[in-house]
Amino acid sequence: MDEDLNLIRRFKNGDETCFDELVKKYQNKIYNLAYRMVHNSEDAWDLAQETFVQAYNGLSKFKQKSTFYTWLYRICVNRCLNFNQRKTRSRTINNETISEVILMNTPARNTPETDFRQGELKIAITSAVKQLPDKQRAVFLLRQYEGLRIGEIAKIMGCSKGTVKAHYFHAVQKLRELLKPWVENELSKAKNSIG
Repeated sequence: MDEDLNLIRRFKNGDETCFDELVKKYQNKIYNLAYRMVHNSEDAWDLAQETFVQAYNGLSKFKQKSTFYTWLYRICVNRCLNFNQRKTRSRTINNETISEVILMNTPARNTPETDFRQGELKIAITSAVKQLPDKQRAVFLLRQYEGLRIGEIAKIMGCSKGTVKAHYFHAVQKLRELLKPWVENELSKAKNSIG
């Protein structure tokens, strides 16, 4: 974080090349966050670029009440929420796109059968996450995929910690409900293979 503050100070003193270093440092994280929120590669790149343009334009006024990272995530989340609200029709996600999302950080697999079941579970989870309301989805993604703490998410979302906890709680409850048929199907398969 000291490195970020140093780059920001230099930027504010007229060295605009420092912003390139901030972009390099955070571009993958911002793209991944946008992608998980909008589920479309082109839109995610556009939103990531818009995030950095907004950050560039606002950096001279950045008051450092939060870390640069938190501030940047907040810009991205707000852009994604606004984008999702403006969408008039839902986009269809093809199997390649789903695979791209669900295979990030996938652990080693043991057998073709476990590989197949793990793939099915990830598709089910991805589909369920897409069905969450925008704010619940944003909180869930920031917590589970980005590993951010409740306080950081509250700053990004511009709300209280209690609101973040409520969104997260409701997201988890909704995901359990949405994944219940998949779990029941797997239990049924297991019983049939034993019996």
